[in-house]
Amino acid sequence: MDILQLRYFYDSANYLSISKTAGKYRVPPTSVSASIKRLESDIGCRLFDRHPNRITLTEKGQLMRDHLKIIFDEMDEMMDSVGKAADDNRSEE
Repeated sequence: MDILQLRYFYDSANYLSISKTAGKYRVPPTSVSASIKRLESDIGCRLFDRHPNRITLTEKGQLMRDHLKIIFDEMDEMMDSVGKAADDNRSEE
């Protein structure tokens, strides 16, 4: 499992669209789909129910999305904080 797989899953879960996620990352939808399938295999459960032309979250998928929201919000906040600290250090030089 890697961070890109988690991002692909999280964005697809929010958009309920693999195609929109693929567009965001400028990769083919098949790459996003394959990455999510590997993630599902790694964790041992389905995260999406796949239907013709749409996906829906399973109960486990909803749970994982909710946890990832907290994690990614914290990561974004960390990057903002670190970036500001780096900017402050440069202005002191």
